[in-house]
Amino acid sequence: METLTDATAEPLPADAAAVAAAVPEAMAARGRLIQQVEALLRESGTSEPFEAAAWVDRWLRRPNHALGGAAPELYLHTPEGEAVIAGLIGAMAAGSYL
Repeated sequence: METLTDATAEPLPADAAAVAAAVPEAMAARGRLIQQVEALLRESGTSEPFEAAAWVDRWLRRPNHALGGAAPELYLHTPEGEAVIAGLIGAMAAGSYL
């Protein structure tokens, strides 16, 4: 898993121009994370209904201890940040606490 010390895995800056430039990448990353969660559900063999997109959207907005209290969505503006977030989802699926 990527570490949070990488400069490219830092939270999105508050600068409005930087936020606007990062939106397309963050939306694409969100889609890939939804696919990751859906794949994990298929692998688990569960047949219970689960809204992966709704869960990802809620989880991305909540402060996360492993990110020093930052919301995961703030890391989706770079591939490195997305890798950190994907790693957190993978760790949760494996039952790891970070």
